Amino acid sequence: MGNACGKRPLDIMITGMFDMPNFGDLMFPVVAANELGRRGCRVHAMSPTGAETGLREAMASRDIATAFDPLAPCDGLLIGGGYIVHTHRMDPIKEYREGGIGAAIGPLTWLGATLAAALRDVPVAWNAPGVPHPLRSGLKPLAAAAFDCADYLALRDAGSIRMVGLSEHPEVEIVPDTILGLETVWPKAELAQDFARVCATLGVTRTDRVLATHVRRRSLGEASLCDLAEGLAQMCTRLDVSPIVIGLGTAHADDRMARELTAALAARGVAAAALDRPRGLRDIAALLAHARAYAGSSLHGYITAAAYGVPGLLVARPAYRKFDGLVRHLGRSCDLMKDWPEALAALEQAVQGPSQPIPPGVLARLDRHWDRVAETFRAGPDAKRRERLAFAALAFREGLRQDGLNWAMTPFSTPQDRKAALTGQDIHETEPF
Repeated sequence: MGNACGKRPLDIMITGMFDMPNFGDLMFPVVAANELGRRGCRVHAMSPTGAETGLREAMASRDIATAFDPLAPCDGLLIGGGYIVHTHRMDPIKEYREGGIGAAIGPLTWLGATLAAALRDVPVAWNAPGVPHPLRSGLKPLAAAAFDCADYLALRDAGSIRMVGLSEHPEVEIVPDTILGLETVWPKAELAQDFARVCATLGVTRTDRVLATHVRRRSLGEASLCDLAEGLAQMCTRLDVSPIVIGLGTAHADDRMARELTAALAARGVAAAALDRPRGLRDIAALLAHARAYAGSSLHGYITAAAYGVPGLLVARPAYRKFDGLVRHLGRSCDLMKDWPEALAALEQAVQGPSQPIPPGVLARLDRHWDRVAETFRAGPDAKRRERLAFAALAFREGLRQDGLNWAMTPFSTPQDRKAALTGQDIHETEPF
């Protein structure tokens, strides 16, 4: 497509949970770099901490504070994707608990990114992130201002749009999760050798009968892992498939669940394997691309399988709106399972079913999305400058309201003086100069 962004590539910062070892989150900047790279832009990943994940093919990220650095090249901010439009505490995840920044992580990737764009005077585009819950009432004015100053605003499903009160917004777009376009990054045929290597490493010889599966503990509901292992073992034996349990996100203890389920299947006479510590993102993509079928509780496990035409079942427990929104995009509500017993009952049809290519309309919408994103950054900062300044002013005013003058004057004072000024005992009744 050539350098569509001008004489030099535009430097675009994409924000998200790219420091968390979770397959879906880590794929967003990889896909964005491929799509925007074809459109003449250069992508830089920004995450809350900038920590390395140790996974090959994951784009190294810098902490989002870099976005506020005027020396860091930035021609635009791209927000998302992922389930990131919230302000919930994130310290249940150890990567964020250890830094003591759990309360800041939620708003940082979207509100913080918008503030950085306002201060740097660059355009903002949204890469179809999702909204897990309604925003708290006190945040709504700030959130509304953030949405208004987006040069291009896209969320990934109608549920997210309703959740943030944007149903009547004239400019918001609904765009399917962008990982659905993964085959443009890594074509299926090019992953064949990776798949063969992964299977050989795991000792799997029946490469034409692999069932890729993933289990997150919350998907079990009131059932035990032994209950799932019993039912899955029976179905694997009956269908003559070799299960490989994937640890798609060590941040969610998926690796431990993969090992436990593999051991439970082995105890029932099923030769299962665990891809609990994949060396890279391609290993996961290759396994999902060349499996006979996928059954699991990971949205991006299902999305990746779908991207490569592999039949899949998505266990939607808890019943997050993102699950329903995704299958609606694909026109495959029948793939949505309310629990594991229902998924096991449908497994035979999935294993024996035909390949299911992504609907052309979905791929066309993704292509238009990336065109719009690139056009947004090419257009420059003029269109929404007033709205970005209004957002920055509102954010500053709210900080003053909550934490007073000390919050606003932190750059101009010292920690020692602020601490001492709480009592003033050290300079009581003395002259200031």
